[in-house]
Amino acid sequence: MSTVHDRNTSGPGQAGRSARSRPPGQPSLLPDWMRDPPPPRVTLGDRVAAGLLRLPGAPRARQSWWAWQDRRRLYERFPNSFKIVAFFASWAIALTLVLTAWGLFALAAG
Repeated sequence: MSTVHDRNTSGPGQAGRSARSRPPGQPSLLPDWMRDPPPPRVTLGDRVAAGLLRLPGAPRARQSWWAWQDRRRLYERFPNSFKIVAFFASWAIALTLVLTAWGLFALAAG
């Protein structure tokens, strides 16, 4: 007779395992290093960044940089207009390249 609490994990279906989280009071199955990880290592880049942030005006510059990075780009605000302008710009560049190649071949042949 099989019980519902069977912990057979050898099969591909993991019979007996439920999709629910463990009940309160039960010990965790995670190893110690996963339940209580060591603190992150302080790298040279972290030390340099901490030193640079002590300079006057650095927090304001950082906030300005974050605001600049979070802005909506022009192609995000006007996607269709950007596609139309990009189409004509790429057409003009392709035409310039073709005319340049044609002019170079005309110089070499003449």
